[in-house]
Amino acid sequence: MEIAFGILGQTAMLMHGNVDVNWAGPRPRQVLTALLTAPNRRMPLDVVVDWVWEEHENPPLNAHSTLHQYAARLRQAFHEKSVPAQVSVGKAGCLLEIDPALIDHFGFRTTMDKAVRFRQAGEHDRALIEALAAVRLWRDDALSDLRTERAEGWRTSWIRGEWIPANAFVVTEQLAIGQAEAAVRRLAELEQAHPMELSFAKLKIRALAEADQPAEAADFFRAAYARYREAGETRAAEQLRAVNEEVLIRPDRTIPRRKQPTPDSGEHVIRHLPPDIDDVAGRTDLLAMLDACTTDTAGAPRRAVVVVNGGPGVGKTTLVAKWAHRAERRYRHGAVMLDLRGDSQAARADAGEIIDTLLSLLDFPVDQVVNPIARAAKLSALLARRSMLVILDNVRSTDQVAPLLGVLSSCTVLIVSRWRLKSLSAKLTPPVIEVGPLEDRYSSSLLTRRIGPRARDEAEGVEELVRLCRGNPLALTLVAERASSRAGTRIGTLAHQLRTADMLLDLGDEGDWPGTSLRSAFTLSYQVLRPAERRVFALLGLHPCTEMTGDAIAAADGRPVGEVRRSLDILVAAHLVEHPADLDRYRIHDLLHLFSASLAQRLSDVEQCRRRMFEFYLRTAFDAYRLQYPHKRLPDLPSMVLPSTEPVLRTAAEARQWVIRENKSLTAIAAAAEYFQMYAIAYTTPALTAEFFLMQGNFPDAVEGLHIAVRAAKAQGAIAPWASCLNDLAVVHMLAGDDGEAEQCLLRAMELVDAHGIAIGRITVMMNLARVHFHAGRAAEAAEMYREALPLARESGDPNLCASAEHRLADALVGMGGHEQEALDLYREALRRRGETGDATVRIRTHVALSQLLVQLGRLTEAAKECAAASTLIDESQDLPVVMKLNTVLAQLKHAQGDDGAALRHAHRAVALADRSRNATGQARALAVLAQIVCDHGNPDDARKLWREAAELYRGRARSAKAAAIETVLAELDAAGPLVPAAREDVGDTVAMPSPHLRSLTGRRFS
Repeated sequence: MEIAFGILGQTAMLMHGNVDVNWAGPRPRQVLTALLTAPNRRMPLDVVVDWVWEEHENPPLNAHSTLHQYAARLRQAFHEKSVPAQVSVGKAGCLLEIDPALIDHFGFRTTMDKAVRFRQAGEHDRALIEALAAVRLWRDDALSDLRTERAEGWRTSWIRGEWIPANAFVVTEQLAIGQAEAAVRRLAELEQAHPMELSFAKLKIRALAEADQPAEAADFFRAAYARYREAGETRAAEQLRAVNEEVLIRPDRTIPRRKQPTPDSGEHVIRHLPPDIDDVAGRTDLLAMLDACTTDTAGAPRRAVVVVNGGPGVGKTTLVAKWAHRAERRYRHGAVMLDLRGDSQAARADAGEIIDTLLSLLDFPVDQVVNPIARAAKLSALLARRSMLVILDNVRSTDQVAPLLGVLSSCTVLIVSRWRLKSLSAKLTPPVIEVGPLEDRYSSSLLTRRIGPRARDEAEGVEELVRLCRGNPLALTLVAERASSRAGTRIGTLAHQLRTADMLLDLGDEGDWPGTSLRSAFTLSYQVLRPAERRVFALLGLHPCTEMTGDAIAAADGRPVGEVRRSLDILVAAHLVEHPADLDRYRIHDLLHLFSASLAQRLSDVEQCRRRMFEFYLRTAFDAYRLQYPHKRLPDLPSMVLPSTEPVLRTAAEARQWVIRENKSLTAIAAAAEYFQMYAIAYTTPALTAEFFLMQGNFPDAVEGLHIAVRAAKAQGAIAPWASCLNDLAVVHMLAGDDGEAEQCLLRAMELVDAHGIAIGRITVMMNLARVHFHAGRAAEAAEMYREALPLARESGDPNLCASAEHRLADALVGMGGHEQEALDLYREALRRRGETGDATVRIRTHVALSQLLVQLGRLTEAAKECAAASTLIDESQDLPVVMKLNTVLAQLKHAQGDDGAALRHAHRAVALADRSRNATGQARALAVLAQIVCDHGNPDDARKLWREAAELYRGRARSAKAAAIETVLAELDAAGPLVPAAREDVGDTVAMPSPHLRSLTGRRFS
């Protein structure tokens, strides 16, 4: 699996050839950017702050705490992406532990070192390939996420020390193998970015001379010389003059010229190529790779076989044709491009037909030789005395061209195919050249150039067209043609029209230009597939996302998974599907996804296939819920057409990983099920996955899914699921701090359960309404509602419901104050009931609540026992919020015991977990505890900042009572005056002891 980090542009995670620049929040990415410049070396905290925070930004008040939070987010991202890296924060600084080979600027250096070794060995072609691979790692300004002084210094140093020398190396190697024109083009691009770079100016004089452009070289010298003189760079000007004299003026120097070769007298020259085009946007490096693969160190044509691969419409033939027109002068007997019709409805060209065609082009009387073997031998003999380029386009398989390779062994042969020719490619050196979609910047440039001035005036419309075309050159060309031919239509209007899949796919099939649409191009690849692969490709269009697993497609297909995976492998070989990782996941390009969706509608059993696919996700989500929450009541599954199969998941860990990987698909499946009126699937799937999302702090996906579930249950008139989903949605809103939305959902749910006599539902909704009161600081009202719900819960006989009511009532009593003994009894009773159910997560919650109350009462030994019992259950739970709360209470306990080192560790851990789970209330609680410890540690200024941050978080979550309590502490702390430093024996650092008044004041606990 290819994994790397890139800082030669936006800080990106580069996985399996895909660039993701939004894999984490902006600030964590900036912190990682700084650490990636110096991996495996501890960077002091103040240095990290200098790297990340610009002068106009306020640096963090507590660098250690802030960076600890960001490190936690980075570790989460590493874990989710299975990245072999670790980041840690300590007093001595931040440390990123990672193999440097996984970082692009180290990979850049390694690749350039390899290129240098090839140059030293005289293998200039291979040196060029390696150097081009290095410079392709550059995506944009290095460290573009950072604009600090330190980042600017690193960026400048890298450009001067690495980037400019590497490009000079590329140009030098291009000149060494006779690619002077390519060198001139590259230097023209580099000159725009580095107009005063002397090394490039020197090379440009040499390149222009090598390209037989002495007049242009002289003009360039005069202009550059004057520019250096005007800038006061007299030494640079004189060095440039010396190069000019050496290359162009000195009579004792001879400039090697690679003029257009002329064939020997009487020899036939073939020029059989499609028309040339003006340019090929974004393909400069691929053209250079073709040069490097087809020429030797002296720039002469090499006898070689090169395969060019890529999906339909990606521009393989255009690229090769453009390169052939540039390279044909190297082949004095000509260049031929032949269509083998491997992706056509017409009969494929076989080896015999190609041999006859080449003999005819050479003016050999084919009818004089009847035997096919003799004809092949004759062609081989004729070509042995010639220098020719032969391009075999639209090749379907290795078998189609294998008989030709021996006959063409004296030529440069390019094989262009949509298919991965594995048996042929395995024998080739260098590797196959893959042609992929264009980058957005080149797509935008292509559209702007072909549409004209209108494009510059309607930049937003062009951006939308770029998004729709997804880098496919055929799509871009067709869209540009439509925009140009309809000058009265705004580009934005055209983009809006093309959002319709059929219109986009059929664009180009009109007028005198039939058969050139995306649908036509994709159909060529589709029609050569066998029926089984055609069906699988169509089924991909039933999935609402462009990435999916083989199991999901097999469920839709109805065949065994192994057979479907073999069909998917064939689609991968046809460049219709990508297999980007070593996992069982497949990806399809957006345009091909539209095409497959149109094909899916023609399937005779399309509705059954779609239902089986959606049921697969529902059944797997059901299994995941059963494994993760074995002690909870499972929802009823709707009747299914998909037969029962062996469960995909076997452990709770697999269940959590599956839901995390499939989170986007699960939400999309629920939305699609609602659209196709499969309402039971639409409301049951989110009900099963919402708790997984909350476990990871993923509130947006939980909210989106439950909104779908509420609409679907309402549409079907399923009262109990409707009320249940409203209740679940209310809980998510409550945890996200939106108590108003939570209350509205609960009141509507209460109407439903009362109207239809759903007793368990009424108890549940009543308890959550009480929870809303409690969160709003109305503990007495909450306690009253819990007291009303408790006997009803006990009458139900449901131990989980009883335990929950007892626990929640105890929380409210603690919030009211003065009812500590009753609260202790309720917590213990709840703990006893939860011990019967075996649910680790809820047991931890009750242990933690009980221990927190015991700490408040000063019964530290008992509190320690409860914390220890909770800690033993963490591995069974893996619930971030509950582990966060445990660490908060452990911090309070350790602080009360005088172990401030451990207290600080637990407090920082709690803050990091709260931040990772996006739980603002939990973060406020953890920050308040951390502030208490820091204050008692003799740092009131840092404590104030932490308390203010906690109060702000509480205010933002409408926890006004808790915010007011903190603000009271802050006011009393300000009135108490400065603290007197003193040393504590149990902590090595210098600390301060507060005055007796302040100590009692800051002894308050926040929960």
